[in-house]
Amino acid sequence: MDSELRFLRKKVEEALARYKRVRLVNRPSWFELREIRRSSSIASDSSFLGVLTRYAFVYVIRAFSAPFTGSSEDVIRYGRYLARFDAMELLSSLDDEDSSPYPYRDRRGVVHHIAKDLEVASVKAVSDSIRSPPDLVLFDGSLRSFFYNRFRGGDPFSESLRRSWVERVETLKKLSEVSRVVFVSKVHTRQVLSRFLRPEIDGEPVIVPDYALVDKIFEDRPRVPGFLEPIEISENETGIRYTLTYAILAKGAPAYQVTMPGSISTEEVSEILEMVRFHSASGYPEPLRQCHYHSKIGRREFLQLLGAYGVRLESGREVLGEL
Repeated sequence: MDSELRFLRKKVEEALARYKRVRLVNRPSWFELREIRRSSSIASDSSFLGVLTRYAFVYVIRAFSAPFTGSSEDVIRYGRYLARFDAMELLSSLDDEDSSPYPYRDRRGVVHHIAKDLEVASVKAVSDSIRSPPDLVLFDGSLRSFFYNRFRGGDPFSESLRRSWVERVETLKKLSEVSRVVFVSKVHTRQVLSRFLRPEIDGEPVIVPDYALVDKIFEDRPRVPGFLEPIEISENETGIRYTLTYAILAKGAPAYQVTMPGSISTEEVSEILEMVRFHSASGYPEPLRQCHYHSKIGRREFLQLLGAYGVRLESGREVLGEL
């Protein structure tokens, strides 16, 4: 084990050294954010728990949305929970052409899909209940994760997911007509920036994850509030056109990926991020942090609730004292 760990350390150090040699052919402009604009917002997030039993994957998703106007009473009065308990069978018939393999093969993808549906639906419920639309609608994650549909088969299960996706996208479009819809992603492992910044090592083009390129950009500069030169992205696969940037919302804070529907000018991006900064004293939008907290589900609570309703949970791990 000692030699294996030493070898692992060597490989990690070599990878880090390789990243340090990356050079950017195109260096993006950086625009500082000097102002904070007071704004109202609705935010949303969700969480889920699942248990794989002998016969089905049993799960619960809980989404929470609320308006954030500076008044905690508004959060309590207008906040909305949406929950879904369901199970995906592990059985499928070889003779049934409509039988879907997704519940077993891609159950996590299915749960994430439904979670996005609930997040958007809960925002709509809040928006419909308040007097006037907010300045901002905030979602945790990337725009693409909400607008992209990975389930395109012809079976009934995939078709039901496609219909829920169509409804989700239509709702997002309607929300964007009255408010600025902003997606804030904490994790950015996709390789979008490489197409525009053209990283290379020793003159050879390379593909680098976005987070590594963002770190490269900030090697010799202080982390002050601001954002990278916005990039307009049009994807033929999804028919989506959106604007992407990376923004720091408080001094010394991490850079988060920010994506917004449509083609948005640098001046507009600046105004939108100044409104987001109003909610982001710590560097991350507090409404999203609050929604994440309120959507959390306790595993013990979940299992007790299932047990109270007589849901059988045989996993085969009982011999180890585990479910």
